[in-house]
Amino acid sequence: MALRQAGAIQLAEDWTQETLLRAWRNFSQLDDEVAVYAWLLKILDRVIADDTRREARRRQLAPIIAVDDAQLQAHACASPGPFEQTLQAQTHAQLAVAIHQLPEGFRQVVLLRDMEGLSYRDIAAVLELPKGTIMSRLSRGRRMLAKTLIRLQGVESGIEADSGEQP
Repeated sequence: MALRQAGAIQLAEDWTQETLLRAWRNFSQLDDEVAVYAWLLKILDRVIADDTRREARRRQLAPIIAVDDAQLQAHACASPGPFEQTLQAQTHAQLAVAIHQLPEGFRQVVLLRDMEGLSYRDIAAVLELPKGTIMSRLSRGRRMLAKTLIRLQGVESGIEADSGEQP
């Protein structure tokens, strides 16, 4: 879930480590041992929100020009080989792009329901939102995701998707 939210392995690893550290510290707060997964996702959601706020403040106070180390990441020791990279890129690239284009609230609900398989009740507990809001965001998020995927497929094949606007 962290990787799907972050889109970058290092950031996802940091979020996961922080989540597990917080879970370890607050293990006594776990009420229902059956809902461990939902409890961990709730902690992860808070870790992501905290980190996002912290990054926004950091950028606001001291803008930094970052050097993109994509070339280094492409040749990391633990990275898959060229065949695996090509296969992953073809099967997941469009979906990853489309998911990351969703607004945050919709992206979280779609990822938790469709990728992680959580129930509406568990998603509501993780995000601390009413079940009706979860259902609404999931429906709208799926529609936005479908439109984005159709548009991306049209762009890749050289055909622009009809936006309904007259030239």
